[in-house]
Amino acid sequence: MRTVFLVILLAVVANTAFSQGIFSDVMSGKLIAPEVGVFAWYELKDTATGKKLYMRQAIVGQKEVKGKDGFYLETEVMPEVGYPIIYKMLLTGPASDPANVHEIVVKDGTQPVEHIPLDALKQTEGEQEQALRESLGKETVTTPAGDIEAEHFTLTEGDNISEVWLNESIRPMGIVKLVSPEGELFLTRYGKGGPDAESSLERKLKEQETDDIKVEVNAAPSRNFSGKPDTKE
Repeated sequence: MRTVFLVILLAVVANTAFSQGIFSDVMSGKLIAPEVGVFAWYELKDTATGKKLYMRQAIVGQKEVKGKDGFYLETEVMPEVGYPIIYKMLLTGPASDPANVHEIVVKDGTQPVEHIPLDALKQTEGEQEQALRESLGKETVTTPAGDIEAEHFTLTEGDNISEVWLNESIRPMGIVKLVSPEGELFLTRYGKGGPDAESSLERKLKEQETDDIKVEVNAAPSRNFSGKPDTKE
């Protein structure tokens, strides 16, 4: 399930050596009005393979770092059936600046939790070129989470042109929809609090202390066990 689109998405969130393309401009870890408990679910479609995945982003904790407020941004990517990949970062600002990244933890399926050395970020510093961003104005985007007004941008990097729709009320990162040559990403649900806002990484660690549980994902992944989508903060 590690398609090129998935690898790029995950990599740019962490700003590792795999970072590339316009995703580094959009998904650089810049948090919108960060607050513990906000979350957003997305559906991902890979153009090359046609495969579908699901991504959850949430702020799952807070910690002071050298006098600054740091927030734990967790990104979980799940196939329709199988094991998720979880990235958790402690940020005091946009992840595009390595100085703002203070912890990176990764859990790939059933593999042990891995702490990524922060030195890996310094190796990529200065290597990324910012995409040329142009606003096309505000539009209403129809999503499973409802009709959302968002600002429409084109992002140009070399011969590649992508589009992104942003709304600052969709926390933690403001993304409503993204279309690129590699694939598409669109919002399916967002909100604050409840199981969707909890750290999957910590939950899995607790489960593994007593049992080896396989994670399977159906067509509508959710941690809201009431069955009622939470689409408003």
